[in-house]
Amino acid sequence: MAHTRAAVVSEDNSGMRTETIAFRRSKRQGMTMSVTERYMRHDIPCAVSLCTRCAPQNHELQRRGVPLLNPQHPRRILVPDTSVVSRFIELLESAAADDHGWSSLGSLDNIVFCQTVLDALDKRNRSRTIRNVRRIAADPRRSSVVFANEVFAETAVPDGPSDESSTERDMRAVQQTAKWYAQHIRDCGPAAAAAVSSPIRIAILTLKGTQADNVYRSGGAAAEGSEDGVSAGVEVWRLDDFVVQNCSPQVVDHYREIARATEGTDMDITDKTALEHAQSRLQAKSQTAHYPAAYWSPQDVEDGLRAGTLVRGKIRMLRTGPAAGASRQPQGIIDRADGAPSILVSGRVALNRACPGDTVVVRLLTDSEAAANNIAAAAAKADVGGGNGDDAESESDDEESVAVDQIDAGEEPIAESEALAANHASGVVVSVTERKWRPFVATLQIDGSGSSSSSRHLAVPVDVNVPKIRIHYTDIAAIADRYFVVAIDGWLADSQYPHGHFVRALGRIGDLDAEIDTILVERQIAVSQASLAFSEASLREMPVDSPLQPWCPSPDDIEGCRDLRDTGTLVFSIDPLGSQDIDDAVSMRPVDGGKLELGVHIADVTRFVTPGSATDTEAQARGTTVYLADRRFNMIPEILSERICSLRGGQDRFAVSVMWTLDPENEYSAESVWFGRTLIRSACEMYYEQAQDLLDGKTGVNGIDPAMEPGFRQSIQDLAKAMRVLRERRQRNGALELASTEVKFEFHKETRAVAEVRPKKSLEIHRVIEEAMVFANTAVAQRIHQHIPGAALLRRHRSPTRDRFERLVKAAGTRGLAIDCSSNAALADSLRRVAQAAHSDPDLLFLAKSMATLAMQEADYFATGDCGGPAEFAHYGLALDYYTHFTSPIRRYADIIVHRQLLAALAGAESSAAEPASASVLPVESRQWVGSVAARLNERNRQSKVAQRESTELFQSRFVAQKTQKEEGRDSQPLVADGVVAEVRTNGLIVYVPRFGLRGPVHLRDKATGKIQLPLSTLSGKPGDVDKIIDGCTEFVAESDRLSIRLPINVPVFHLGDHHRLSFAVFDHVKVMLRVLETRRRRAPVYLTLVSQAWGAASGGAGALGGSRAYRSSLPSLEKKFRISAANPAVLARSGRKSKPTPTENGLGQSGTPEDTLGDNEETAASSKGGKSKGRSGSKSAGYAGGAYGVLEKFSEMSLLETRREPQRLGSSPGTKQPTDPGHADPQS
Repeated sequence: MAHTRAAVVSEDNSGMRTETIAFRRSKRQGMTMSVTERYMRHDIPCAVSLCTRCAPQNHELQRRGVPLLNPQHPRRILVPDTSVVSRFIELLESAAADDHGWSSLGSLDNIVFCQTVLDALDKRNRSRTIRNVRRIAADPRRSSVVFANEVFAETAVPDGPSDESSTERDMRAVQQTAKWYAQHIRDCGPAAAAAVSSPIRIAILTLKGTQADNVYRSGGAAAEGSEDGVSAGVEVWRLDDFVVQNCSPQVVDHYREIARATEGTDMDITDKTALEHAQSRLQAKSQTAHYPAAYWSPQDVEDGLRAGTLVRGKIRMLRTGPAAGASRQPQGIIDRADGAPSILVSGRVALNRACPGDTVVVRLLTDSEAAANNIAAAAAKADVGGGNGDDAESESDDEESVAVDQIDAGEEPIAESEALAANHASGVVVSVTERKWRPFVATLQIDGSGSSSSSRHLAVPVDVNVPKIRIHYTDIAAIADRYFVVAIDGWLADSQYPHGHFVRALGRIGDLDAEIDTILVERQIAVSQASLAFSEASLREMPVDSPLQPWCPSPDDIEGCRDLRDTGTLVFSIDPLGSQDIDDAVSMRPVDGGKLELGVHIADVTRFVTPGSATDTEAQARGTTVYLADRRFNMIPEILSERICSLRGGQDRFAVSVMWTLDPENEYSAESVWFGRTLIRSACEMYYEQAQDLLDGKTGVNGIDPAMEPGFRQSIQDLAKAMRVLRERRQRNGALELASTEVKFEFHKETRAVAEVRPKKSLEIHRVIEEAMVFANTAVAQRIHQHIPGAALLRRHRSPTRDRFERLVKAAGTRGLAIDCSSNAALADSLRRVAQAAHSDPDLLFLAKSMATLAMQEADYFATGDCGGPAEFAHYGLALDYYTHFTSPIRRYADIIVHRQLLAALAGAESSAAEPASASVLPVESRQWVGSVAARLNERNRQSKVAQRESTELFQSRFVAQKTQKEEGRDSQPLVADGVVAEVRTNGLIVYVPRFGLRGPVHLRDKATGKIQLPLSTLSGKPGDVDKIIDGCTEFVAESDRLSIRLPINVPVFHLGDHHRLSFAVFDHVKVMLRVLETRRRRAPVYLTLVSQAWGAASGGAGALGGSRAYRSSLPSLEKKFRISAANPAVLARSGRKSKPTPTENGLGQSGTPEDTLGDNEETAASSKGGKSKGRSGSKSAGYAGGAYGVLEKFSEMSLLETRREPQRLGSSPGTKQPTDPGHADPQS
């Protein structure tokens, strides 16, 4: 890179204009020219309150609230140069007359800060110092100003000779400003002379010695108060001499402290040029553990890869938190395909500016280096913000931390974190060979540092794995409450954050369309919803289908198709209610010899989407139809997807069919199979519930033609019998039945608000149709592989590694169930045993299947030529050797490719030869083309699934917000639901809520402090107690399958047994409260708060206290006497001291029950006298006089509640009738 500069000065009608031309050469852009123009002004006032010449302008400044110089006591104006401001800004900022009780004679006021100094600071990236300068100038007590000397015609200085340094040039500019002020004040008129008894002197303050004398005195300034020189009234002072001779002892001491602290640092930026300063700063930071190192050279990287000391791979980010009490550190992991241990990269420094998805080169660390890296990472986190001014800003963001905790559900699962710690290598990133920077959706971070008033801001990406991005944007109000798109431009080694630029705004945070746009951009589906409209070129290719000219197949099109319309084949479709894009239909009829003909008929999309067309190009780019909770974005235009290609009832439609002749006497084995193009007319668009009624043998099914009903019923029942057999055959081979958490949303017609959320109901007919589609996909996969063995597009599901099932194995072990994951058949048998054992607990079976699902690898598309052979084609979950996607060409581009490959195979050897390489034909038989498209489709499908999941979470959040929001005339209502513990984390639990089909975190320990936060509701069972924390809990023990907390020994509500521990195990049933965390950072997440356990529901003592039965207190009236904590009304305090007995009424008919107070604080005593208080949620406490729960020491001594030996007698003894509590489950239920 090279720089060339030239300056041009010209005179026009408005005054002198300076033009600086800079030429910059770079590898990316070549030679570029930038032009900076400055127009010289003659109307800039001096801002001295005593000046009569500038009085009108000065009065205008005062009217606008700008302070003026008021040099009366002392009679001096200070002009510090760059060396003083850059190193001693703290002294200038703090040495005010009103601060610290210092006298006015000892202060540093009436300061003129030259624009030259601010420009020099800006070139060194010292924005914090600049803000401090402007804060001084805005303080009316300081009588200080910022003077635009660089654009004022009488103070501007031209560039000097080529050998003049930038520091010397800036000194000349400061000296010229001081001279002008001295001359201006002398000439300001008799009024000024009358206002002061002696001349006002101008003092230049500097840290430079000989250099300052050479520059300043050569221009006529006097040294240290002497009046030598041409310009009388201008003095040059070294700062230390000026402070000692003119300031109070307090200022002198403060100066010496700063001088000692900054000795040997680069605070004085004038020691180097801007370029030298940047280079030295980069070098210094790269040599410390607190900042990333510069990347290795390409040659060193290649040498290391050949030698095996470096490893290349893609990095993915983990949201792992360290031990409690420490700060969160980012972590990345690189998975290696050769079976070697994954590489863990811990800490900001070790990640070395790598972002998710980047291809990085990593140097492996020894054990001692890894330990040192962990220490350095902790030190770097503790020291964040201690570097340069820009990167020190805005690091802490409490709201962001809370939102991230809720979104990411806390720290990693115990089993995963333990496995990672035991089986990984450590490394540091030494190079990034490929960036995966994309447009990121972000929100603006606005904090109390004052950064919102500047043009430099931090953009907070909604993706919690992406670092904050520093952007430059001036119209802060326009994006303060909006989502916007940012792009990363680069990431310097000495910068804490990457730098980027604003691209465009999306919409207001919380608006539904803005949230949808955010999902689309983040998943790289589209830049907005509007951009998903189909192009004019694509629409011009569409056939005509209008009310005046409806589409129908022409005789030429029908030629070559097998016409099934009048052959007695009853074709019908079964889809979800309201489906428009119907791409599959089925038929089942008896044929000669007691056989059955099964037909699967798939929409013939390839007839209308030709290779290389505009529609085909767009479909390939989209990859799949994107289904969101309330809308969908089609892969092909609606005229095809919903009308001409869709297999609508009563309409003639083209299809590609697979038809078998099955033998019911031989387990429905296929005696023959036929593939080909057909013309069908579906007899009915049936939805699943109708089909299920017919399968169940019901008559008079709503919506079904009574005349056709018997035929439909017989066909569906025959189809179901066949599919049951085929499914059982696959299951014997190891096919798995896994779980799905899909939910169904119902919307209000007018407002489109969510009316209801419920899990999708599973019907047998779902499995019947699914099996028919699997049967067709398998047959097509075998056929295209026979024809194109090296380029067939198939779908595989690799076998997962055994360690991925560790969580499931341990969780099932808590219920006495063994899981064998040695093969898919063994796993299927294990899940069947779980189903038998959990017949009365369907949630347990669902979670077990969910854990098995999470342990699986993703299925993916591939070209057969890219594998080692048929052994690598297998689909683990379906237990099939060949599988592909053929049955949904309306919504998946992979199916379009498979249709083309199948039709090429059917055309025969001559026409199925390799297609010509023309622009209008896609090489569907080319391994390279099929392999590259498969990789893109895998990514598009993955992103589409994530978008679907995120839209589900969005509407779940909106539903919970609707249900819990405060309405007119009604307080906010708690939303409490049954849940099941799905995972144990290092700081709490993950709970699955079947009612709403969602999973969420339940935090039981604060990450930052490590403080246990167990709600009182876990003991009282009352939702009103969820925000009251039991103080004094200890021994937080989190294992892979259970979590336990030691309670205070004197908690009075339950009998604690010998261990006084509250335990939660995987599969335990709990009650949780659902709420929404309002945040302006990103989509408001749903978070859960533990209300209570379902006592006695767990086997083996899990979910009970200390492994024994817990008993409800029979003293309900005592609950109304517990006192409030003075320190925190929402925290349940432990007992402090005993107080005198207070007469109370209780369930035993006693008086004078001992009561513990919480200390001698008067507020505590006052609070206990009866005022109702509120917890953190703002809701009134239920059943308690205070917002906290006091502990009764004496209570634990009562033998009636302490005994464990005779629980039956305790429950049946006179006067101890168990109270009815609607908010608490009976312990014995």
